[in-house]
Amino acid sequence: MPRLSPLQKKLKLKHKGPSAKQQSAWAQAAIESVTLPKGKHIDLLVDDFSHDGRGVGRWHGKTLFVAGALPGERVQAEVLQDHKNYAEAKLLQVAQASDLRQQPPCSHHHECGGCQLQHLQPEQQVQLKQTAITQQLSRIAKVELPGWQAPLVFDSQGYRRRAQLATRYFADSHTLLLGFRQAGHRHIVPVQHCLVLVPALDKLLGPLREAILATNDPAIYSHVELLQTEQQRLVVLQVQAQLLATDKTLWQHFAEQQQVGVEVRQADDRTLFFGAADGLCQYQLPALSGQKTGLDIYFSSQDFIQVNAKANAAMVQQAMDWLDVQPEDKVLDLFCGAGNFSLPAASLGAQVLGVEGDATMVQRASDNARRNGLQASFKKADLFASDAGKVWRGWQFNKLLMDPPRAGAKGIDKLLREHKIEKLVYISCNPASMARDLHGLQKLGLQVVKAGCIDMFPHTPHLEVMTLLEKI
Repeated sequence: MPRLSPLQKKLKLKHKGPSAKQQSAWAQAAIESVTLPKGKHIDLLVDDFSHDGRGVGRWHGKTLFVAGALPGERVQAEVLQDHKNYAEAKLLQVAQASDLRQQPPCSHHHECGGCQLQHLQPEQQVQLKQTAITQQLSRIAKVELPGWQAPLVFDSQGYRRRAQLATRYFADSHTLLLGFRQAGHRHIVPVQHCLVLVPALDKLLGPLREAILATNDPAIYSHVELLQTEQQRLVVLQVQAQLLATDKTLWQHFAEQQQVGVEVRQADDRTLFFGAADGLCQYQLPALSGQKTGLDIYFSSQDFIQVNAKANAAMVQQAMDWLDVQPEDKVLDLFCGAGNFSLPAASLGAQVLGVEGDATMVQRASDNARRNGLQASFKKADLFASDAGKVWRGWQFNKLLMDPPRAGAKGIDKLLREHKIEKLVYISCNPASMARDLHGLQKLGLQVVKAGCIDMFPHTPHLEVMTLLEKI
């Protein structure tokens, strides 16, 4: 080997090779150079599970999300869309199946967009979803959980007390499609039965289809909502015109024959009521531990409620337990709705202030407190506004609960800087927005000490997550 001159040695020492940043950039460029044209068929090993219920694999370094695939499977997939850093595909064939795979119990599974995970054993659904959420919390919020609490799991069939169905009428054949949207499309998958609906609602699908076909113009019915309330079953119909007298008689007979309430929302914004429907619905929260009576929560068919009654009741009990609500506590409930958490906290003797952005829901919560003989205050505020904190200014709460919408509560930590919070329970159905919000809340000197899943929506990628934060 030739000897190097002093100058050559000096130049060689200065050349240290590519930095970690350069290597990362080169790797990223290599991934971006991989193109997967739409329609391309590829063989893939699936090695992970995404938070939205898709299998994850790698093709020459590029991440592929495959709907219907499970970790550990070898599959053939068809590319649906190629992006800069990843691609999306649909499952064509399973060459080597996972032990977790099962035969979907519903015949509509491969078309209907409602239950995307029926090919996965129910007891494994929660575990895989929980693992995906853990990864998101670690990556986005830098939250390392101390360990998951036992998940709250309930029946995987017959649990849904509320559902919206789409309709489409074909005049030439006098047929009506009544069902759910196809996954990824506007097409309607007609259903005669739905395994996840509570049985009392499932029994209405056939008679309801026949009733709409018997009306003067079935084409005016744009969608249908079914709702199981505490007092009755409710059918809500959205129509694009005004009902004729003959149709009003038909729906009155339907309500009496099926023993249901019927609401018809007309194009002129007027709502017609048939049977026992009167615009006010009710569900009951069972008695909390140590109490003898439950709570009656009243709402309208247009208000949000949780679709799974058993899971909601257990979630409320767990929230009260984790907050350790005591009579001397002052509890702030943000995004309080009709009082699903506020009223149980008040029933335990705490002073409660519920805040909600919808004036109608604020009034609803106030009325629910009065009906249940409870003392609780409710105020309206846009919780996404920078001045929302003025609503509770001067009120020194020590415990806080929030159950925001899917978008989360961006910037909520800025509204809470001046308050000494002992415990905070955060509930979310969107792990991405929850991770972002937890990252901000930790800046207040709070630390995640507990996390648990509530399987509110079996057979879907969705999962309610409850976290408890305490002052460090």
